[in-house]
Amino acid sequence: MKPQKSAFTLIELLVVIAIISILAAIIFPVFAQAREKARQTTCLSNMKQLGTAVMLYVQDYDEALPGVADGSAGIGATGGWMVYTAFPAYETPKSYHPEQGALYPYIKNVQVFVCPTDGDGRRSGNSYAYNGCLIQPPFVAGFNRGKPLSALDDPSGRALLLEESRTDFLTRYGTDDGFFNLPVGNAVSTRHQGGSLVLFTDGHAKFRHDSLVSLPLLLTGTQPCW
Repeated sequence: MKPQKSAFTLIELLVVIAIISILAAIIFPVFAQAREKARQTTCLSNMKQLGTAVMLYVQDYDEALPGVADGSAGIGATGGWMVYTAFPAYETPKSYHPEQGALYPYIKNVQVFVCPTDGDGRRSGNSYAYNGCLIQPPFVAGFNRGKPLSALDDPSGRALLLEESRTDFLTRYGTDDGFFNLPVGNAVSTRHQGGSLVLFTDGHAKFRHDSLVSLPLLLTGTQPCW
């Protein structure tokens, strides 16, 4: 008698395919979360390095924080923490030039200015926005000098750099000029699994789930913006 050849039946193949599909549906989101967690860790490291650079800058410039440019009037303005050559900067590749900014001599690495989760930032060259409430009054469109660090209340609770986005796409868009202007209604990005990373004026950085809820106090403390 001829030996019978063993083979999978159609039902067995369908069962195997179904099991693989179920396992993939379970595992892939876990991998995606792990990948985002790694990106979030890199972003947090970037902010900590920027915080160290700010502290070194403050020591060299009589306790004064770096300045910042904003909007179309700030295109090409030098002397601040960031230089950009287009507005909105996130729409133009390589529009940010951190190597021309005030913090670059203390870091000398342009990648530190980019959050790996921020697609706009990877194209434009910057992911972070400077707290507009830290500039010298009165506010004028274009360029403004930073306040003295000694003039701020609660440095450990006052934001210095935030992850900015548009109010209609909190997880998608990046900062338009590296300047977070509270009266205009800029929004904090929630690209990191519903939260955001914040660098504070004392140099420490951390993840905040409640950054949107406590935004006014986070930016201004008990003082007016300008």
